[in-house]
Amino acid sequence: MKAQQIMAGIAGVALAALALVAGTSLAQGYPNRPVRVIVTFPPGGTPDIYGRIMSNELSRLWNQSVVVENRTGAAGGIGSDFVAKSAPDGYTLLFAADASITVTPNLVPNLPYDPVRDFAPIVNVAQGPFVLMVHSSVPANNMKELIAWIRSQPGKVSYASSGNGSQQHLSMELIRTSAGVDMVHIPYKGFGQGLVDVLAGQVPMLFGGATAAIGIIRSGKLKGLGVTSKTRVKALPDVPPIADTIPGMEILAWYGFLAPAATPREIVRKINADSITIIRRPEFQERLVKDGIEPVANTPEEFAAQIKADLATWAKVVKASGAKLD
Repeated sequence: MKAQQIMAGIAGVALAALALVAGTSLAQGYPNRPVRVIVTFPPGGTPDIYGRIMSNELSRLWNQSVVVENRTGAAGGIGSDFVAKSAPDGYTLLFAADASITVTPNLVPNLPYDPVRDFAPIVNVAQGPFVLMVHSSVPANNMKELIAWIRSQPGKVSYASSGNGSQQHLSMELIRTSAGVDMVHIPYKGFGQGLVDVLAGQVPMLFGGATAAIGIIRSGKLKGLGVTSKTRVKALPDVPPIADTIPGMEILAWYGFLAPAATPREIVRKINADSITIIRRPEFQERLVKDGIEPVANTPEEFAAQIKADLATWAKVVKASGAKLD
């Protein structure tokens, strides 16, 4: 009996060693063909900007083509579902803004993908706040004046967002419910489309990611009235936190890589390690600060825990705002 147990133990160790060798070999050979990165929002916003930056850098590091494909719609749900149902081989990745992973699941009861079960988190690249921007015709230069202006004409002031259920939408809904004002929501198919109408003065305001908002505000095309972080963004020192006017308001969007759930752990860890190499480069970190966001560079396990925590947080926000996804 002891001999059998010893033999079984030896066999188990041998199998584990073979699995380790096979896994290491798999990771070393990856990628040996083009990798496709799905970005769930249209060009122009922070998810697209950093999805392309990371993909370009990984392409150089791997000496392999990394192609970005924008699959938009349903607050990021269409692209996320596509990746969830893709082959789990590391050749189709999701570069997600957290909306489709932590917000949309709280808005859509019968979502075709499960944000925890159907994905293998790889790395949270960076996170940052949203910036509330208004057209120059809006007679307000700070949040208090804006709230007073909206309150003076209930149901007549509108705002744009990148779509129903997006964080831009929910951020404004938090202002609406917290300040007790009545506004009209006009959803667009992405930040870029909404921005066009706000720049033209057809819609007075919208939220944008810090990366996209910095250049717009510095150019004087729109006024920045507040950021959704608890502290000021270094790249926008004159724009105060909305929390100064609406206590407790904090919304930080993250941008990171995920893969289909059954993707081999060795490949997940290789992408994580290579991504962190890029994130830690001084020039990359300088770009992040310039764009008003901060590096995260966590492990797959830490990223998975963050996603679960964010799902719970957004569940409370969605319930409090009463927002619904059409």
